[in-house]
Amino acid sequence: MKSMKKIAKNIVQRPLFEHSIIALILLNAAILGLETAPALVAHYGDWFELGHHLILTAFIIEAALKITAVAPRLKLYFGDGWNLFDFSVILFALIPATGELAVIARLARLLRVLRLISTIP
Repeated sequence: MKSMKKIAKNIVQRPLFEHSIIALILLNAAILGLETAPALVAHYGDWFELGHHLILTAFIIEAALKITAVAPRLKLYFGDGWNLFDFSVILFALIPATGELAVIARLARLLRVLRLISTIP
């Protein structure tokens, strides 16, 4: 178990990991923006949906790695406001949504762009 913790900690502390997550946040925002054009959705809707699923999977892996890196002291993860926000967005994205709730779910995913504020020196 300790070796898994060390591996996870080594991964999440690398700048490449953080840069990759930032790139995924921006890609997710771009996809959400492109989905506002009905013509694009008609042609590429399946690709957009695949992109959402892949990005959500990456965010779930990110959260799992960060939680593993601090286990069993979960307060280190959930005590950080941005981690708590990210975790909430992931949970919200996993809830099937239709109608007005779908719009709110998309907005929650887009709000993850706010996380970029924490990366600006």
